[in-house]
Amino acid sequence: MLVIVAIVFSTSQVNAQLTTVEPSAKKIKGGNRVEAGDFGIYMGLTSDMFKGWFDKGLKVTALPLVNFKYMATDRMEVRLGAEFYKESTKASGDKLIDDTTSKPNSSSSVDSRNYFYPGFAYHFTPKNLLDVYVGAEMPIGWSRDSDKTLDANISKSTTKASFDIGLGAFVGLQAYIADLPFAIGVEYGISGLFQTCLKYKHEMIDADSQKTIYYTKDPAVFQSNTDIYSDLKAKKGEVGQQFRVTFTYYFKR
Repeated sequence: MLVIVAIVFSTSQVNAQLTTVEPSAKKIKGGNRVEAGDFGIYMGLTSDMFKGWFDKGLKVTALPLVNFKYMATDRMEVRLGAEFYKESTKASGDKLIDDTTSKPNSSSSVDSRNYFYPGFAYHFTPKNLLDVYVGAEMPIGWSRDSDKTLDANISKSTTKASFDIGLGAFVGLQAYIADLPFAIGVEYGISGLFQTCLKYKHEMIDADSQKTIYYTKDPAVFQSNTDIYSDLKAKKGEVGQQFRVTFTYYFKR
């Protein structure tokens, strides 16, 4: 009798210690996902902008102001960005030589950039809470710098016009906000840029209308380490990384 009680007691203890695990999943309601045929307008900030806040020597840059997305399929997105920037200054007056003599003086400068950013992105499974995607883009465009001065009938000008083209790859994720067609996301990418025609043309016309033309690799001429060329070919290639924060508004066609 005691043996039977001991067996029953030990068996109950074993059964009490053995537990099983059943997998479970919880569904969280998120925002509406974009589908084939949807359009989007987006803008964002780059890592260069954040660095510029702390270092006044760095230029403040941003993603192109005009950006469009189009969902060709539920997962394939094509995008196009355009950046048009121009800054110009102008001044003119009579420069005093002494108390009784003055001569005409004027100056003007133009800094412009025009870029297009065609690209595409592939979005992974639409079942996850966050929308994860990878893509590529190809920045292509041109930039122009120009400085002109007229001082005592002597005209000087410095100009540069370059053609730029690049290629970059990125990975990103975005979260849709509630049921609104709005998304906040981040992107990280690596890109390369190739710039051609990086020469500065200097042209001077003196009071006797004699013209002098030469080229330099830098805009400044009167530096001890600046070389002067009668003809010059200059180009540059660079590879860098970039971090972006994006804001996108989606709408139906």
